[in-house]
Amino acid sequence: MPEPTAINESGQEPALHHEFPCNSCGAKLHFKPGTESLTCPYCGAHQVIAAPSQPVVERSFDEAMQAIRRCPVTQLAAAGREIQCQGCGAVTLVTGHAEACPFCDSPLVVPVSEDRATIVPDSLLPFAVEHKQASDSFHKWVASRWFAPNDLSKRARRSRVEGVYLPYYTYDAETYSPYRGQRGTHYYVTESYTDSEGKRQTRQVRKTRWNSVSGSVYVSFDDILICASTSLPDKLIRKLEPWDLQALRSFEPAFLSGFMAERAAVDLEQGFDQAKVEMRPGIERAIRRDIGGDEQRISSYSTSHSEVTFKLFLLPLWLSSYRYHDKVYHFVVNARTGEPVGERPYSAIKIALAVVAGIVLLAAAVFAYQYFSSAVD
Repeated sequence: MPEPTAINESGQEPALHHEFPCNSCGAKLHFKPGTESLTCPYCGAHQVIAAPSQPVVERSFDEAMQAIRRCPVTQLAAAGREIQCQGCGAVTLVTGHAEACPFCDSPLVVPVSEDRATIVPDSLLPFAVEHKQASDSFHKWVASRWFAPNDLSKRARRSRVEGVYLPYYTYDAETYSPYRGQRGTHYYVTESYTDSEGKRQTRQVRKTRWNSVSGSVYVSFDDILICASTSLPDKLIRKLEPWDLQALRSFEPAFLSGFMAERAAVDLEQGFDQAKVEMRPGIERAIRRDIGGDEQRISSYSTSHSEVTFKLFLLPLWLSSYRYHDKVYHFVVNARTGEPVGERPYSAIKIALAVVAGIVLLAAAVFAYQYFSSAVD
């Protein structure tokens, strides 16, 4: 059987597969690990690999964005195809049948007819939590919501729990930030005052002396995590953290079998813009440490980023999106740890009854206190 070849976006095979014939017998040479030579498996002839004309250098972030590997969806996963939700717009890779959008529960999903090229993830975290555990967690979570409407549990039992991979980036960067600010130093002075009895007293009063300062700080950042999906609320995404990124596995299409994987809705540049925002608190903490003193004021600073690298990978979750009174709510389980987080509707009647009950209990407590106080007197 011939070996499969990758297809690029233009529909042509990329010029990455080369054969090197043996000068002695014409057979195909193989690279021999641990050497810098090609070896003939038949006659044993060796051919030294020519040194490159240009030294190997690290690619810049811009070059990496242009050169990032892509392939058609049908090659990313066996029997893979994309669907697009007509409700929320999410584009999801599926390897089986999809009845509704996993992110908004809309039944209006249509297949994407064009086999579009997508970015190939570098790695992923495989699912570690099974479907039954996630489904049981969902139903227990719904049943434990005291202020949820009475019929929520019944509706939730009809909701599906889907296994979905979300796309994520991590960014590393070196930063340089020149700044201008002020250093505050505390000192104390003695003040006299007249107390409530008309007597003269003294007290120590703290004051702050401010001096203008300037300087610069270098801060390194490693694995700034940015979700490349916009289909779920950010507050839920944050609650899924932390992820055991040290367990990332090299990407293999087999891991997608039976699951869905969302196409990245945030591109590399947008993701890096978000990463810059995540870096700001760390940079400002470094500036305040550099200013020193007892208090600090940062007047201005600017940051340049260098040696930027990134990874694109998939993280697993179990997701149920259910509708209640035409509003979508989400329940999510971290498919590595089993940690559940979710959104739910509130029952106005239950909340009102709880408030009334609280008022009644408070009134009863006040009445009891007054009654027993008068009895003692």
